[in-house]
Amino acid sequence: MAIYDYWGRIRGLSGNAKRYLACTIVRSMSISVWWLLYNLYLTSMGFDVGFIGLTRTLGLTVCIIFSLPAGLLADRIGRKRALVIGLAGMALCRFGIVIFSLKWLIVASITLFGVFDALFIVSIAPFLMENSTARERTILFTANDSLMSLVSFVASIGGGYLPRAFGAVLSVGPESAPAYRAAMVTAVSVLALGLIPLWGVREQKKPGFLRSPFRVAWPTWPRFSNPKLIAKLLIPQALFGFGGGLLFPFLNLFYKQRFGISDSTLGWIFGVMDIIVALMTLGASAVAERQGKIRSLLMARILATPLLLVMGFVPSLPVAVAAHWLRSGLYRLGEPLYLAFAMEQFSESERATASSLLQMSWDIGGAIGPTVSGIVQVRSGFDPLFVSTTVLYALSLTCIHRFFGRKKEKVGSRSQPYRNT
Repeated sequence: MAIYDYWGRIRGLSGNAKRYLACTIVRSMSISVWWLLYNLYLTSMGFDVGFIGLTRTLGLTVCIIFSLPAGLLADRIGRKRALVIGLAGMALCRFGIVIFSLKWLIVASITLFGVFDALFIVSIAPFLMENSTARERTILFTANDSLMSLVSFVASIGGGYLPRAFGAVLSVGPESAPAYRAAMVTAVSVLALGLIPLWGVREQKKPGFLRSPFRVAWPTWPRFSNPKLIAKLLIPQALFGFGGGLLFPFLNLFYKQRFGISDSTLGWIFGVMDIIVALMTLGASAVAERQGKIRSLLMARILATPLLLVMGFVPSLPVAVAAHWLRSGLYRLGEPLYLAFAMEQFSESERATASSLLQMSWDIGGAIGPTVSGIVQVRSGFDPLFVSTTVLYALSLTCIHRFFGRKKEKVGSRSQPYRNT
């Protein structure tokens, strides 16, 4: 697809879609700096890798518990309210994480963050789905991911220099707790700015939406028109989540321990990774229009998975980083395609709930992974983690191929729901 045509289709998106993309820009800046420095900040505070892994597990576990109620709530109060409440709560909780130094207060902040994170995350896919036409859908989903990566490129590089800058201002060491805390507070302040474009979203009132978010008649369990389909969509997500949770929350520590690099170098590694991811994701829509969403996903991730072993076992920083960049680009290319494919299989009344279950399946694996990873790192280092993640990714791809890859997908338009699978 020509760049001019792609840009023209971006400009043709609805006002609501553009406002959400503006929120994505701001939110991505904050997220990139946050996760670049999070482990390093807690380490500088004197917490060990076991506690760090526990906090990652805790946040995801809470998100898992509240994802289904959050999806049901979002289906009742509307996408805009869900997004605004979720983002505002996330910003307040992250302020708590960096302001407090006592373990129990940090844990309490992370617990509350998981609740608001669930509400925000499960609302994204239905919002994008409902604010795009069938022709625009792949463009919007991939543009959202591409923007996240493009912004993360700048934010990761800049974030790597923030501790040094604040260290100079505060007359402390660049890897000290005060320097890291100041950088983290900056990241959270930027996150709060994401509320500005969300306020401008114009959402059409629908009969099922309630005036008050507290007047919700909760169903005992969501009923899907095709329960077998949702199960098939969840299994690969859970495997990917567990594999990713074992390794990727700790990649900054891996680079620090294995190669002894500085924070600024770490920022460049993740920054360049983001720009590569963005460029490859931009091409995802063109590939999907020719090959179909599922086939495109499979092709990209089959190429990406073996690169995990190169990252973990080749004792060369340039080779490991190059493998990391290429793997990330290929892997992330498939994320918006899978999400768009999944959303197209459900009716409007089912989408937020389906999105919450997809998020839960990912987070269940992602919640277990960091805790297991912390134990393995203490005993055996990173080598077993790279092997385990590779195996789990291969199993997930096998499931996707078996469940969805054998049926020819109609390309160039809206996917046809798999009603008889």
